[in-house]
Amino acid sequence: MALTDRYWRNHPEAPFSVLLDTVEAYCHPEAHDEAYEDLITRVRSPKGDPAIQRFKSQLGDALRDRSALPEDALYVAAQYSDGSDRAFLERLWRDLYPDEPLPGR
Repeated sequence: MALTDRYWRNHPEAPFSVLLDTVEAYCHPEAHDEAYEDLITRVRSPKGDPAIQRFKSQLGDALRDRSALPEDALYVAAQYSDGSDRAFLERLWRDLYPDEPLPGR
């Protein structure tokens, strides 16, 4: 299966599918103009959002063990300019959870 197929769209129970789906929806350059800010708002909402809790859990798992992410999947989902999965994940965590330490450190 080619990663450009965005396997997580068709396999919602695949490892990191919530992380990749959320990153694609809110961080990809083709997402709407305010998407990243919308993600920050959603993460910081006082409502208990089960999908965001799963996203946070998978983001933490990816930070603890980046080798667990399928090769190139994060880049396909985000088209980030950070230079590496690690740099992107760390920036994302710091932007979304500024008062919490980076998992795995």
